[in-house]
Amino acid sequence: MTTTRPQLSDYKQQIDLVQFLETEGFAKDRRKSTRRWPVLENVEGRKLIIGHNQKTSEYFYYNPDDSRDKGTIVDYVIGKLNIDTSAKEGWQQLHEYLGQYRGDLSHMLENKPSASPDSQPANEANRRNAMSHYFRLDPLTNTDYLMNKRGLTVDTIGHRAFIGKIFNKAFTSRKTSELVINTVFPMENEQGTTAILLKNDSPTGLVNGHTWGERLESVWVSNLPKGHQPKELLICESPIDALSYHQLHPPKEPYDRLYVATGGQPSSLQPLTVQRLIDRVKPEQVILAHDNDNSGIRFNISWAGRLQLPGQTTQQTDQRFSVSNNKHSNTLSVDLNLSQLDERQRKAHIDAVQQQILTTLNRGYTPDMNQATADAAVQQGTRSLLTIHLPNHRPMLTRIERLTIESRGLTDKLVIKRPLAKDWNEELQAQLSKLPQIPTQTLKSTKAASLRIG
Repeated sequence: MTTTRPQLSDYKQQIDLVQFLETEGFAKDRRKSTRRWPVLENVEGRKLIIGHNQKTSEYFYYNPDDSRDKGTIVDYVIGKLNIDTSAKEGWQQLHEYLGQYRGDLSHMLENKPSASPDSQPANEANRRNAMSHYFRLDPLTNTDYLMNKRGLTVDTIGHRAFIGKIFNKAFTSRKTSELVINTVFPMENEQGTTAILLKNDSPTGLVNGHTWGERLESVWVSNLPKGHQPKELLICESPIDALSYHQLHPPKEPYDRLYVATGGQPSSLQPLTVQRLIDRVKPEQVILAHDNDNSGIRFNISWAGRLQLPGQTTQQTDQRFSVSNNKHSNTLSVDLNLSQLDERQRKAHIDAVQQQILTTLNRGYTPDMNQATADAAVQQGTRSLLTIHLPNHRPMLTRIERLTIESRGLTDKLVIKRPLAKDWNEELQAQLSKLPQIPTQTLKSTKAASLRIG
């Protein structure tokens, strides 16, 4: 008698993924789980959100901390056993392992099995909805931190650009039982929210400034309704800075400016997300509004050194500038694509660019002072890499900033906005301190009325 081997879809449909993972050492996190989206975690800290697709009847999972860790029970086992799916033996190993789990697994569990996730429509069975349920954010009803500690007004917080972009989330410390109402800014990529940035005024600093989830390429971004084309796209470090800049320098029309915040030092992947935004909305101008310190200037250089804006020539976009640093010095890297030049022309161009940079940086610095120096250029095919070493002096950094913008043809397309204080919220607070104080009670009553209207 011939026995028909199960199809892969049989494993995905017939094995309860929640029960299976419990036999694998995972336990249900009851605080974060819902009936539709159970959350399980193992002793190594690996978290998996489980779902069930109503259309295909298949169970699936997402890891909220790693967007690459996702799939069905088949993907889980292939990864666990490191199965080679290009070989027949690999598939045999997969069938042998999963064959024992088909059907009800409650007899294999020490405790009462967890309830299976409720099925959901296919259009809702995605990472965006899984992450939304995982973070379980509350509507913004407590604005004490934003208004009392940060000086933001009802008009700013309730502006159309920011509605649905700021939330609350309560957090209780297991050690001290301290309850903190966090102000939360979701970090998003094209697949939805992947991380949240928490802010609060807890005297103990409980989770303040902490990021939960996987930031990687995700950014905080303001609203942009379909059909609207912003004239400006502003990039800054913190969502608080974006709100503060908006209050200090509001756009003429509600959606004339799109705000983007990286949630701290930009990651290597965030510029890819921002570039896709620029390609889609095609702003007339990009504003870099980072902190007024050396780190902020370095961020400006790195953004100006790689973004591609409408109107740049190929020669201008083929030059990439970036800067790194340690405590006492900076290293400027200039990546040149010179495929259109022959070898002699290429060498002459590299020498000219290097000399221009050194002359610009060392202007006013005598030989006995700490000057900028250059390593020998490194060539890789048609690309050449220049490396310039310079002291951690603000004048040199601002010179690189200007040189980067000019060399890449961004003078009329990109503008640097620097606060007089360290950052834009400190600038806002300084200006507010010069104004007559409005009683807190009036602010709160106005806030409540405004939020009801909104």
